[in-house]
Amino acid sequence: MKIGVDLRALQIGHEYRGIGEVVRRTLNTIFSLAEQDKTGTYEFIFFEYKDKDPKKYLNIPRGLKYKEIFLGKQPKKDTSRETSDKFNYKLRTLFGDPVPQAADCDVFLQYDYSLGVPKHTKSLVFANDLIPLIYWRHNFTSPWLHIKHRALRSTLRTILHNYEYKHVLKRSYKNATKVISISEYTKADLVKHLHINPKKIKTILLGISPLPLDDKAHEAKSETKTPTKPYLLFIGAADPRRRAVNDLIAAFNNLKAEGRDLQLVLVGENFQSAENIPTLVVRQAVTASSYKNDILTLGYINDETKHKLYQNALAFVFPSHYEGFGLPILEGMLYGCPVITYKNSSIPEVGGEQAIYVKNWQGIWEAVRKLMDYSPDERKTLIDAGKKHAASFNWDKTAEELFTELKSLAGNS
Repeated sequence: MKIGVDLRALQIGHEYRGIGEVVRRTLNTIFSLAEQDKTGTYEFIFFEYKDKDPKKYLNIPRGLKYKEIFLGKQPKKDTSRETSDKFNYKLRTLFGDPVPQAADCDVFLQYDYSLGVPKHTKSLVFANDLIPLIYWRHNFTSPWLHIKHRALRSTLRTILHNYEYKHVLKRSYKNATKVISISEYTKADLVKHLHINPKKIKTILLGISPLPLDDKAHEAKSETKTPTKPYLLFIGAADPRRRAVNDLIAAFNNLKAEGRDLQLVLVGENFQSAENIPTLVVRQAVTASSYKNDILTLGYINDETKHKLYQNALAFVFPSHYEGFGLPILEGMLYGCPVITYKNSSIPEVGGEQAIYVKNWQGIWEAVRKLMDYSPDERKTLIDAGKKHAASFNWDKTAEELFTELKSLAGNS
């Protein structure tokens, strides 16, 4: 059986994000399952750009049979292409076969719909979320903005860009033989917004894996500034569309005002420093806080530091208005941290009964006050329940279900 896999998702920035984690975790297990499966013979065909090698992010067994098909350089980076080539590429992406080289595959696995789905090959396509579509006005410029300024070229460019996103989104999932949704909520969004037949969609939940740290690693020194008081933890992006970090800051300010000796730790690429937070409402909330000296912005941190921050936090607070899945919730639970979050989208599927659900900053404030009054035994019970819940989300299980779908689709199950 020839299994085509689009590895370009590991070449366009996803290698450092959630999609890259899904690609690595599932493919590494699928490769092992294919080697162990004596009922069939498997050959993997990797589709790649002629840029950095995506295979370096994978653990490919020495005996695995595979070949590579190169699809040229990344379009955005190929400055040598003629205008006619760029035009033909656009036409093929929008109306033709985006990956005609996949015709010889029995089944094709696509992790990122925007890279295209072959028209004449059975395909399985991941659906993570529909955030750009649902939060349209935050992600796409209205052409009316340019029309008002009589900027014809910008108007046409904006219209084309907006059309291209919607067209490729709908076309990819329409062309897919099977769609893999990472949550039941995302599945419902696909049906509601894109009118995909629900029978065509299979929900496969993602997994979570602990960091391989030993006791010595926990004691290792870090150059990252560390909290000196009990602290609340947020890890993620300062995204005003979905992540209400300003709600967390409001709750923190009120806790401090009533005499709670706490710190707030903000972690993520957006939190290199308070003055450089890219989102205005969050930056203003931090810099205007009367307690800004107790708000630590740590920026990007390594896994070892992240693990320790989770373990020692009073709570991990994740005030999100929309998630396609919500891996940080499981990550917090797995590392022994109580989780406070908003109850919406896919979050209840992931948080289960073990997360503490609130609606707004007042809810965060009240939940933290209750947590601070927990006895050691009550806190341990909550943490142990969270760890047990998170452990039920397993990457091997995710990969096994995905491999079964691939074989079934190819008619080789």
